[in-house]
Amino acid sequence: MRSSTDIIREDSPLLHVDEGPDVVAFSHDDPEDPRNWSSLRKWLMVAAIIPIDLSVSWGASGFSPVAGDFAKDMNVSAPVATLGLSMYILGLAFGPMTLAPLSEYYGRRPVYIFSYGTFLLLLLATTYVESLAPFLFLRLFSGYFSSTTISNFGGTIADLWHHNDTGPAMSWFLWAATGGSPTGFVLFSFIAHGRTWHEVFRVMFFICLSFWLILVFAQYSLGETRHSVLLLKRAQALRKTTGNNTIEVPEEMKQRGPKQLFGTALARPFRFLATEAIVQFGALYNGFLYGLSFLFNGAFHMIFGPSGYGYDTIGIGICFLGIVAGICFGLFTNIFQERYYQRQVAKASQRDVPEARVHHAKTAAVKTHTKLSPHQVLQESGYHEDNKLLRSIG
Repeated sequence: MRSSTDIIREDSPLLHVDEGPDVVAFSHDDPEDPRNWSSLRKWLMVAAIIPIDLSVSWGASGFSPVAGDFAKDMNVSAPVATLGLSMYILGLAFGPMTLAPLSEYYGRRPVYIFSYGTFLLLLLATTYVESLAPFLFLRLFSGYFSSTTISNFGGTIADLWHHNDTGPAMSWFLWAATGGSPTGFVLFSFIAHGRTWHEVFRVMFFICLSFWLILVFAQYSLGETRHSVLLLKRAQALRKTTGNNTIEVPEEMKQRGPKQLFGTALARPFRFLATEAIVQFGALYNGFLYGLSFLFNGAFHMIFGPSGYGYDTIGIGICFLGIVAGICFGLFTNIFQERYYQRQVAKASQRDVPEARVHHAKTAAVKTHTKLSPHQVLQESGYHEDNKLLRSIG
């Protein structure tokens, strides 16, 4: 006995099946479909992930205020000490290439919890390191495992909303992703004042641990969001209760074995990066923006630090407030971008209009580069030497 709301007859020609098995699917108003969750439940899930998203970048920028102390303690030059930042970012770059495909098959929850939990263990180990090589090793893998939100947050939002309605949640995701670096420098410049780099990493560990506990509670109380995982569990339950062993999920949602997972799913991102022009240019531009964001960590220290305008650690951190303000302004302007997008979707009879998503980006991509000029002018001029915020407006 089967319910028509739970099972549909698979007759898609794309799968080349003439008389396939019964296929489990969500009905239009299915309460187990994450897209049918209440608005409050959806936003609680997003709110639990945003602090994790911020802390991913804090793991990098939180090191910058104590890089000088680290260099003295390890008896290395400043460029070598910068490897503590570089190795973390390198791990951050490669993490999504493997963690994102894993979430597609095993669900968002285990990847969020296991990946970030592993990052916490590595972060804790970092607080006890006394030599350079183990420190750099831990930083590399800390970055790798901390990349869980870069890998999963966008997918979680896609699980919760129809693709035409993801704009507001995505704006918060990107706010946290881009705002993590400058907010981290501001926060940890205060924490680093008068503390050793070991102590700063211990504080970072406890902050991140509290975020992880909130995430774990949210993941288990609100539930899994990955559609394929939910439908797999439903299919298993229906096979057990009905005795109908032909009940299945769509082909693309079936659980893969380790060989197929590592041979196909994990290789696919690298293949796209090597062969798809749109992926290559998107990756290059995103890499440039992330690189620019983290380059400010070193640049501001040279401009405003002891060798520049003579500001102390907290003073340098305050200079990042201009960047934070700019990123928050971007969150505000997305309101108008979203209104434009919804108008274009309405004109297209609710069909996809992907180019409307980048309407503001057409001008922002140019202004990102041109607006670096005021920053340069303010640094080279003799004006406003005591105004930290004004000097970071560019």
